[in-house]
Amino acid sequence: MSENTATTNEASPTAPAKEPRAETALRLVRTYLPWSAGAGVIPLPGLDLTALLAVQLRMIARLAELYQIPFREQAAKSLIASLLGVALPASVAGGVASTVKAIPLIGTLAGIATLPALGAAATYAVGKVFITHFESGGTFLDLDPATVEAHFKEEFARARAAGGTEKPDGR
Repeated sequence: MSENTATTNEASPTAPAKEPRAETALRLVRTYLPWSAGAGVIPLPGLDLTALLAVQLRMIARLAELYQIPFREQAAKSLIASLLGVALPASVAGGVASTVKAIPLIGTLAGIATLPALGAAATYAVGKVFITHFESGGTFLDLDPATVEAHFKEEFARARAAGGTEKPDGR
């Protein structure tokens, strides 16, 4: 097949358009939102936050795979902790909601009422930050949480305002 033929076939109007990688990545992040919300329903204090971290780590590993970046679990854990530390009031609320679950019935209900939405919002914001960073050619080694603080806060607030729904960006 000649070079011209190959070019012609690729530009063919009948060929399906390939989805931009950022859109694929965002769709991937959205698949982890229900899992993040589900982690908030776990009635045992601490186990809920551990499950949330596991969900976020898996999501980031899949994003790294999509962007062909070697996954670095320890770096990812540190980055997640730093990003969540940026949203201190929400993180504290999440930690308190997790701890409150130790109070029989009322504590469990209070934790279940708040943690699913916070978990989904945090996962969405973490995902968006990593997508933006990977899209710009970044890796785990050069992501500076202080540099992306404003972006994380904006995405977290947007997701919280959407109530932890699957599409905080309105799409």
